[in-house]
Amino acid sequence: MSTEPHDFQIESLRAGLRPIAPGEPFALTPEEDAYLRHYNIHFSEEFPGLAHHFGAVSSPSHQIAAHLWVPAGASGTAVVIHGYFDHTGLYGHLLRYLIDKGLAVLSFDLPGHGLSTGVPATIETFQHYVDAFDACLAALGEHLPQPWYLFGQSTGGAIAMDWLLSNGYSRETMPFAKVVLLAPLVRPYLWPVNRLVYEVARRFITERPRTFTSNAENEAFLEFLRERDPLQARVLPVQWVTAMLAWKRRFESHAPSDIAPLVVQGHADRTVDWRYNIKVISRLFQPQVFYIPEARHHLVNESPSIRARIFEAIDEQLRTGPGS
Repeated sequence: MSTEPHDFQIESLRAGLRPIAPGEPFALTPEEDAYLRHYNIHFSEEFPGLAHHFGAVSSPSHQIAAHLWVPAGASGTAVVIHGYFDHTGLYGHLLRYLIDKGLAVLSFDLPGHGLSTGVPATIETFQHYVDAFDACLAALGEHLPQPWYLFGQSTGGAIAMDWLLSNGYSRETMPFAKVVLLAPLVRPYLWPVNRLVYEVARRFITERPRTFTSNAENEAFLEFLRERDPLQARVLPVQWVTAMLAWKRRFESHAPSDIAPLVVQGHADRTVDWRYNIKVISRLFQPQVFYIPEARHHLVNESPSIRARIFEAIDEQLRTGPGS
């Protein structure tokens, strides 16, 4: 990620996104080029023959900013769903790792995040997140080399799990050969206490200032979030918490599935209630859980040594047969 001031205007960049159209000629505008360089996701310069398509996909409620990178001779496709307060630009380590493995990568900004439309960091219902995922698959699925792999970090993991269960998929019928969940959300950290705060706050306020927590052993990343990421929301809307609670109730009522995701979880996570979450996920799925005691929450931006262990676990998962 760049240490220099950004050289793009968010609103004009968002408004100027063209419908994403793989297979048609595509050239970056100067502003799009500056955006990619600021977040160090200008991968076409690192990987010869890599095709990059960047633009908008329409969901029922939002315009979704999406990226598709396709290396020459791609051996499959990874679909990446980011977490709350995040966007594609923050996922360079994971995206680079996947492209380097010869996979095409589809990543998109959730509604209210990054370059997608919507009130920053809020949502009326988590179904709009799922709709964005569906819209990207519908628009780009025919351009995604098989087999497919699904990756979700935090809220992205929640969306991935909800999508799988809501569609009634099993290990044999789901369209993804593998599912990897990184510190997936079911409920937030210290939720029994924080719920009392929420119940009082929602009667008097609509948002509160966001607290930038130390959610990774990576000070350079944390400093970038606080000081140099113009796409970071600075408030936590109460409406998002309300939507999260409604989603949680519905999610936990699903019937169990035999899908066996890899779940990577840090013991030092102070963003999600990982002990509770793993219990719920173990009831609804048949997960393989890989713990990293010193890891915090933002696993895709953890320290290099922790990321290496995460990628080793993913390597092992991708080496085994589909669905196993």
